[in-house]
Amino acid sequence: MSRVLATEAEVVALSPDASSTKAAQGLKNPSKWPSLGCNETAAWGECQGSGSKPYQTQVDLSGPSFKCSCPSRKFPCKHGLALMLLRAAGQVADSAEPPAWVSAWLDGRAEKAEKKEAKAAAIAAAPPADPEVLGKQQAKRDDKRWDKADAGMQELQLWMQDMLRNGLANLSGDQQARQHWNTMAARMVDAQASGMAARIKEAWELVDSHPQWSRDLLVQLGHWQLLADAVASRDALSAETRADVMAALGWPMDKAEVQARGQAVADDWLVVGLRQIEREGRLLERRVWLQGLHSGRMAWLLDYAQGGRGFETAWVPAQSYRGSLHFYPGQAPLRAIAGADIELLAPGAGAPLGDAAWRDALVQLSQRIAANPLQAVQPLWCGQARLQTSDGQWYALWPQHQQTQALVPLAIDDDQAWQLQALGGGAPMALFGEWESSPHQGRWRLLSAWQQPGGEAPWTNIWQNRGDVQ
Repeated sequence: MSRVLATEAEVVALSPDASSTKAAQGLKNPSKWPSLGCNETAAWGECQGSGSKPYQTQVDLSGPSFKCSCPSRKFPCKHGLALMLLRAAGQVADSAEPPAWVSAWLDGRAEKAEKKEAKAAAIAAAPPADPEVLGKQQAKRDDKRWDKADAGMQELQLWMQDMLRNGLANLSGDQQARQHWNTMAARMVDAQASGMAARIKEAWELVDSHPQWSRDLLVQLGHWQLLADAVASRDALSAETRADVMAALGWPMDKAEVQARGQAVADDWLVVGLRQIEREGRLLERRVWLQGLHSGRMAWLLDYAQGGRGFETAWVPAQSYRGSLHFYPGQAPLRAIAGADIELLAPGAGAPLGDAAWRDALVQLSQRIAANPLQAVQPLWCGQARLQTSDGQWYALWPQHQQTQALVPLAIDDDQAWQLQALGGGAPMALFGEWESSPHQGRWRLLSAWQQPGGEAPWTNIWQNRGDVQ
């Protein structure tokens, strides 16, 4: 049997939430599967559901990648998890040939991969184009795009001025305001600033969300003004800062361009955090946080799955991968794409996690924000932290100098927090999560926790955030 997802722990680590794990455990019974099979390439099965036709579930072990005919929006779904749990338990017999519906899917994936390789080879083999001609063509396209973005940002500034003139407090209880905000978000899409459109939609959720919402919204308007000023003065910006502005506007960059312009870093990469967010139109966003165990670099991989199709690649929490990441150009870059040489390591084969990962974590955070204030997502480590609750709010006790501790507000569900408390046993933990800034202090969305048994053994993962898709 292929070593990929060969243990129950590795399979459960891919579960999007606790409810999916529980549901998969309930399906871990061969009697519920009219057909099962696997080989070195794939695993497959048909699971009887409430309808007359069983769900067809299949896993490409080279990813691993999952596909199921069920309507679930979660990835992997409970059927995919249950299939791999059965396989890990030795309850899926080896079969030389998969059924036709599995072969068709595998052949389609292989054909798609071959086309990508052929296209890349054709581009590499083609005679080089005239750099001067290419440069002029690209500059012309860029000028048109910048002009559209500039016009859109100017319109946004006028809209913000009207909003401030009327007073932010007047947004409270205004039933028509949401439509106005959606209209402005759509205008930003027309201006080829989809990133700005997303910021507008997210900011609207602040209205009436808590007593100090107008203060938080005002800070968001300040960020928008910063981006508008950057677009207006784009010719005076460095190439790295221009790249950050383009990323904030939501301009895509293809893989070849990232590889050509960005920095490649080879390392052992530990998956320290996973987060899935459901967007509009059944779009599922996945954030994968990786810690470079030799370089000390943090990396952020961003993937999307549309309409329940699933992601192309599965990343196993708390497991290490060896290979290269290609970072997007910019100041203090975090976002990256995985190179073709990335491979999952056997448990314990990678470099161990050490306290160097969170040493000077606050200094690193401040430096990244100063270098690129337009970056919306920031990773944050803390070693030797504990949890505390007060008046319905969870806090991390952040150690400071002279034996003092700061209270840092957490974004975490009660069930997840109590589970973490129990697993940690009251002892200090190394915590990792996403830092969400705000005018007063900010919040820390916890994604994983680690401890060092006995104070000398390697740091091990004791908890991963298994909350529902957010």
